[in-house]
Amino acid sequence: GERVELRVVDRGRGVPDEAKERIFEPFQRYGDAPRGAGVGLGLPVSRGFAEAMGGTLDAEDTPGGGLTMVLTLTAAPGRDRDRDPATLPAEAAS
Repeated sequence: GERVELRVVDRGRGVPDEAKERIFEPFQRYGDAPRGAGVGLGLPVSRGFAEAMGGTLDAEDTPGGGLTMVLTLTAAPGRDRDRDPATLPAEAAS
């Protein structure tokens, strides 16, 4: 209704429960990238953008293994919130 939710699903090894909030702290890396392949700012910056827009960015377990990132934002006013995803342009529905 009033919110839009986007889920990005990963089927990798996942993140332990005790680390799910820590991955959003600046300069934290969970060890899934080679040394020198980033500084650990992507998730903190992404969460900051989401919160600046009145939304949230959270991590959840993916059923069967992995991690799902859940971005929730307020829906734009005046839009048809009950629109069938099949009627959306392909790039918006995939």
